[in-house]
Amino acid sequence: MIFGAAHNRKHMTDSNSTDDQTLAPSLKTGVLLLHGLTGMPSEMRPIEKHLTQQGCIVSCPMLAGHGGDHNELLATGWKDWLASAKTALDELLKQCDHVVVGGLSMGALLSLMLAIDEPRVSGIVMLSTTISYDGMTSTRFKIFLPFVDLIPWLGRNCYWTESPPYGLKDLRLQKQITKQVEAAKRGESTTFGLFRTYAGSLRQMDHLVAQVKKQAKKVRCPALVIHALEDTITTTKNAETICKLMVANDKTLVLLGGCDHVLTLDLRRKDVAAYIARFAAKASWEFSKSNADRVVAVRS
Repeated sequence: MIFGAAHNRKHMTDSNSTDDQTLAPSLKTGVLLLHGLTGMPSEMRPIEKHLTQQGCIVSCPMLAGHGGDHNELLATGWKDWLASAKTALDELLKQCDHVVVGGLSMGALLSLMLAIDEPRVSGIVMLSTTISYDGMTSTRFKIFLPFVDLIPWLGRNCYWTESPPYGLKDLRLQKQITKQVEAAKRGESTTFGLFRTYAGSLRQMDHLVAQVKKQAKKVRCPALVIHALEDTITTTKNAETICKLMVANDKTLVLLGGCDHVLTLDLRRKDVAAYIARFAAKASWEFSKSNADRVVAVRS
């Protein structure tokens, strides 16, 4: 299911009118991909591979506090995560003429924040945007999160442990992650990030969401929002909400069937990569023209 949000339909152009996934040859196009809370850059690799093949310069940084244990993550907050993403963006802009910023779940929120004050961010891609953990497998103690600000002990000692289906429909990946969860219990390292999300980190997500709600109206660049119809962690209401919060003329919402929350790894990952590549190509052409905004709806 695909919705193109446009204020002026007569300027809408077909997605194939700029050679589909062909980048503007006069520009160096960068794409910054941001992983989710407790995640790892590896969850963005399938998208990175596809975009690199299309000619993009891609960066998948490790966000602050991630890649280690829970104590390292709990020592950071949303401002640290945003600062590390901003550092990665600045480094990528040194190599590129413009950058499309995209992210998964929490990474989607950070992408929006990065686009506010940087004119060379030519578009944002928001995958499985997380405004609220309202899916059927989400943590039920979220109503107690405000108390973390009053009782820090709760933030360090209360946690939510991931369980099948792990935001995935891919049964092969589910089995792999289950093995890694068991390995993590034995103190062994994993390649899928952390499987416990502590209340302190979830509360920091609340604070990030509050900032996004305040700042979203400042985003003027094109936005591609992709969400799974059967997301078990965050429902499609999240995608619809973020589209309403942004006032940019060029917004496209894509709702995909046959996949779950981790769009970058799940069964429709190739389709997700193709949508993003097409969006990046259009962003490169629009940025090269530097003319009036035009509205584009991605078509499958």
